[in-house]
Amino acid sequence: MKSYRLSTEAIVMVSGSSAGTQPKYYDKGYWYKVDQNGYEGLSEYLMSLVLSCSNSQSYVIYERCSINGRSGCRSKNFLSPAESFISFQRLYDMYHGGSLSERIIPLSTVNERIEFVRNFIIDYTGFDCLEYLKIILSLDMLSLNTDRHFNNLGIIANEDTDSFYAAPIFDNGDSLLSNYNKFSVDMSLEDSIESAYCQPFSSNHEVQAQSAGIGLKIDYDRLNSLLDKEPPSRALSVLRYQLDKYDKLLKL
Repeated sequence: MKSYRLSTEAIVMVSGSSAGTQPKYYDKGYWYKVDQNGYEGLSEYLMSLVLSCSNSQSYVIYERCSINGRSGCRSKNFLSPAESFISFQRLYDMYHGGSLSERIIPLSTVNERIEFVRNFIIDYTGFDCLEYLKIILSLDMLSLNTDRHFNNLGIIANEDTDSFYAAPIFDNGDSLLSNYNKFSVDMSLEDSIESAYCQPFSSNHEVQAQSAGIGLKIDYDRLNSLLDKEPPSRALSVLRYQLDKYDKLLKL
């Protein structure tokens, strides 16, 4: 695991996550995130391994590392000079103001909430985000991500081509029961999984993913060959448990 030394001048405080503000640095085209509540960097790394063996065509690759003596992860900036990331929340705020999460809460079904967001994105950008949501919500079901929200769901705007397209999948750190404040090591694996909630369309991972439609497919043989090389950890145990649980839904 590589070690990086970064100056305080590289610190970037990024808010908007329901899990709180995680210490982040940006230096020479790379983002660095320091673990804050557990093993977020390991979760990011393992989930990028999953995505590398999947049908997803666009995702951020994370490298486990040490940042100023603390564990974390590093990833390359996924934006070109002509591109900008626009979160679903920012887009909603630009045209309507207020919270997109609060706007969809009164809608009675998960399907209605997904369709509202889908139609909103289409109306203002022309981009249909349904396939993007199908993959990312399926991934969250597998990973037990508790911190997917409208600030890390979004689109890329390209000013050169005047076009919009899906952002790569990123920000999977609050997955695989990584947050010790939420999931104590004293809890059994089954109890921890049972208590894992999700966002932004439902608190139930399976309901949310099934409502959108299962879009993620994984080459289990290829992935297992990679995971066999990883040292034992709680994150790896959770991932293998979840892979076994959803093999009929997710296996290519």
